[in-house]
Amino acid sequence: MFGALKTAFRTHQPVSTFKSLTQSTPRCFHAVALRFAEQKNTMNPIKPELGASSLFGDVSAHVNEVPVEQGGKATVKEYQFSTANFKTSTKKLRLLANQIKGLDIQNAINQMEFSQKRPGKRVMNTLAFARTNATTQEKYSMDASKLYVDRAWVGKGIYHRRIKTHARGKFGVMHHPTAHLKFTLKERQPETTEAGRATRRDIRGWKQTKKVWTPLIEDKPIYNPTRTYNW
Repeated sequence: MFGALKTAFRTHQPVSTFKSLTQSTPRCFHAVALRFAEQKNTMNPIKPELGASSLFGDVSAHVNEVPVEQGGKATVKEYQFSTANFKTSTKKLRLLANQIKGLDIQNAINQMEFSQKRPGKRVMNTLAFARTNATTQEKYSMDASKLYVDRAWVGKGIYHRRIKTHARGKFGVMHHPTAHLKFTLKERQPETTEAGRATRRDIRGWKQTKKVWTPLIEDKPIYNPTRTYNW
């Protein structure tokens, strides 16, 4: 019987011949051979779907991206920069990170220039250096007039330990902390508003009223003032 099967494979006989040969002894013929014979005799073999042919296949070549002019999603450029670890604590540096978050790049540099905090000068130089890189490098080529600080966070560096001497032969341990500041720069996009006004949360006391000038009441304290200099 095996000799007849070999000749059938060589001559490419139809599937009905294989079935007639295996009706008498179905256990001797493997299911893989039947599947191979059926696929070999069919005119349109089964092809795998997109992404299933190979693990390393170029699936992105078959994906059609919609351009921005036709309603596609625009990619937002982002530039991330960081300072080196310098001598300060994360608690002190976090105050400056909260101050420059959300400000325009030039406004953030001005705030750090007149800040009384010691790490302010280091942050100011880093912001100016990051603005130059974001505008001059060909990979980003961002507009300096639209740049703003999107995010700013603080990371902990190495804490150096030193001996602190005490009386009567005793000693303690001093910690010299270091920290670094990371931030991301983005281009400010034009806001899409409905009927000329931005949408706000619908909660009690939050009304979309026009902002008018009101005199400062001397007896009423100012709650949550901004950490910026108002010239």
